[in-house]
Parts: sequence; C-alpha cells; structure tokens
Amino acid sequence: MPSCGCPSPKVAGHGCFGVSLMLDPKFVGEAMSVIAANTNVPVSVKCRIGVDDHDSYNQLCDFIYKVSSLSPTRHFIIHSRKALLNGISPAENRTIPPLKYEYYYALLRDFPDLTFTLNGGINTVDEVNAALRKGAHHVMVGRAAYQNPWYTLGHVDTAIYGAPSSGLTRRQVVEKYQIYGDAILGTYGNNRPHVRDVMKPLLHFFHSEPGNGLFKRKADAAFQTCKTVKSFLEETIVAIPDSVLDSPIEEAPRGREDLFADVHDLLPPPYKAREQEVLYAY
Repeated sequence: MPSCGCPSPKVAGHGCFGVSLMLDPKFVGEAMSVIAANTNVPVSVKCRIGVDDHDSYNQLCDFIYKVSSLSPTRHFIIHSRKALLNGISPAENRTIPPLKYEYYYALLRDFPDLTFTLNGGINTVDEVNAALRKGAHHVMVGRAAYQNPWYTLGHVDTAIYGAPSSGLTRRQVVEKYQIYGDAILGTYGNNRPHVRDVMKPLLHFFHSEPGNGLFKRKADAAFQTCKTVKSFLEETIVAIPDSVLDSPIEEAPRGREDLFADVHDLLPPPYKAREQEVLYAY
C-alpha cells in the first residue's frame, strides 16, 4: 500500500515521496501498475484529500480517476484532511487542516466501482460504527489504536462484528504476546526485529491506568539490557497492579455521536471526469 499521504519534510520534502505524490497522479498510476504486475495481492493507495492549495474536490477526483484508470488500483484509503507542506510539523498536519468527511462520502457517490476506506480523526469504536452507518465501506483507525490499544481494539470484535465478549484480561494478552514476541525476534536477519521493535505496540497498553508511568520508565531502562521479551516483561510488568492486569475489559468509551450527522448535506457537486484532460495533461 504506497502512501501518498505522509507530510513529513523528510519524505514529502524530496518531491517524489509521501503526499507530494498527489501532485503527480500519472506517475502514481504508472508506478502502481508496475507494483501490481509484480505481486499476487491487490494493491491500494493511501492519500490525503489534497496538498496545499491543490485541495478542491475535483482535484482529488482527478487523482483518484487517473490512478485507477492507469493501474489495477481499486482501493483507496482516504485521510480526510489535506496536507500543508510548509510551515507546520507532521504532528500539526494531523490536527490543523480541517477534516472534510464530505469529500470521502462524495467519492463513494462518484466512484461506485471503487472501494474507499475512511481515515482521520476517528478515535473510538462508537465513531467507527457511526461512519459505517453513514455508508462508509471501511474505516481505518491509526493513532487511537496505538495510543490506547486496550480500549480501542478490545471492543472491535463485539461492537463491530457482533462476537460475544471473550472476557479477556490484559494479563492473558501479555502472556500470549510474550510467546509470540520471543518467537519472532531476529527472524528478519541482522537482529531484527529486536525487543524494542516487538514491544513498541504494547507501550501504551496501560494507558491512564495506575502504574502506567512507572511501567514506561522501567521500559526505557529494560530496552537497554533485555534481549528477550520475557525478560523485558519480567522487568516491567511488576509496575502494574494485579487489579489492572486481571480485570476484563470495561465498557467501550463513548464517541462523538454527531461526527457524521450532517455529512450528506455537505457533499460537493458530483464529479464528471474530463478524460482527455485528466489522462494526458500531466
């Protein structure tokens, strides 16, 4: 899944990576065609809704139309805010440009043969369900799942897919993760992944719980000496009270119920592909 959405100067600043790629849809389409020819799995593209002043709905549609016309790409992951390449940091690019979910839902209307995943600003399972109820094909949750994995991901099977609650505890997750983590250490060669790589997804596992701060301080020290996930956990997990480790997951945090309330009233006018101009003017 090539990313045409990263606003980092280290990436996009070179002009042919990250979100800068949205300014050259012909190149992206041709590149995706080459990638697709050399893999046996479907290809997809992740992008923003625009770059700097190239942020109209028609310009976004031109990008989608061209890439899908020049390649087998049929799935686009849409981060529903534009990127600003100058003057703000990558972190600010995740909050300052306003979210325009109406662009995403307009793409569903104007490209019925393509699949779109909604991304950006969605922090709870509640909000995922709200997006799906409004017709979203799929929803991607990124930083919320990383920053609070227990309460974000722990409810997905029941709230999204209707599975019965498993009653799983964090201690059970940690025990299974230790077996998995130690099994994959070094399997990529050159000592990769190492303990830090494997444990990074669990660093926020105890978000806002008693002992979380001490756990992270112990983790910083353990990364310097531990060679296995088991030894890392032996050094760090003592910071977390049994009451936290052994409690099953609680009710999912509520989301913003009005996040998509008026989205269909805000849709831009339908897109009409200007085929010759779009395909050959770049």
